[in-house]
Amino acid sequence: MIRAVNVTKHFEDIVAVDDVSLDVAKGTILGMVGPNAAGKTTLVRMMIGILSPTRGTCFIGKKQSDRLTSEERSRTGYMTQLKSLYPDLTSRENLDFFLASYGVEDPQKRIELVEQAARLTRITESLDRTVDVLSGGTVQRLSLACAVAHDPELIFLDEPTVGVSPDLRLEFWDYFHSLANEGKTIVMTTHYLDEATRCDNVAMIFEGKLLAHGPPEQLIGSLSLESTISGSIDPADSAQLRSILESIAPIEIKGKRFIVTSVSSDVKFRIFQALTKVQFEVKDIVVKQPSLEEAFAYYVRRTQQ
Repeated sequence: MIRAVNVTKHFEDIVAVDDVSLDVAKGTILGMVGPNAAGKTTLVRMMIGILSPTRGTCFIGKKQSDRLTSEERSRTGYMTQLKSLYPDLTSRENLDFFLASYGVEDPQKRIELVEQAARLTRITESLDRTVDVLSGGTVQRLSLACAVAHDPELIFLDEPTVGVSPDLRLEFWDYFHSLANEGKTIVMTTHYLDEATRCDNVAMIFEGKLLAHGPPEQLIGSLSLESTISGSIDPADSAQLRSILESIAPIEIKGKRFIVTSVSSDVKFRIFQALTKVQFEVKDIVVKQPSLEEAFAYYVRRTQQ
């Protein structure tokens, strides 16, 4: 559905995006993760066709993104990181303006779509209030509504959940998944690595380069990253537990709590197998798996070696 082929973008002597290639399948969510100034927004702007690459090509379907007609571009929606709303207009007026800009000419149709987008993003009660008096969370909802009100096939979201409350972030993700289930294709940027695990695929970007790309569980599972297994025991059983587990994996015991470090599924299996055979009580077992943040840090370190 969306494709970037060896895309590079220079701004004078700054290389913002450096030879990036990736594909986004229809009906999936791609999350671009990386720190500020990593090149995420520049890549999105080239994928949607607002910027032309210095080298390489971006495609939407079979057509170059920067050569789309107005009608073809109206099938996309774009929520920018910097708010593109008019503060002195009401939410309703902003939505109507965006719908007209996306090519919805029928006024009655725009009225219907405004109401529908407001219901979906839960801003109905704020439709007739000006943007300058809205809360930050409502402004985010309105920005999202403006990007999706015209029912686009492709949706580009630049940091859609930045600065919003945890409960609103969860609401947004429920909505994103409902859109993907309808066959919509979503490309989003985020620096919240924990929420990127909700994406179908993740593109890790650092200093303009694509470090890794794939399903989050695959990006984590393909690396030799540490997991920990911890639990509680009677301190009197510490020596016995240490003698049982230290031949399998590194173990640390502090008071009642023990922590065993593992880097493979086979080792974890052997640890659990050993714990089921001990003659004393083991309680409160917790398994901490490697995170996407640890995987990202690993890929960054590898580029700097």
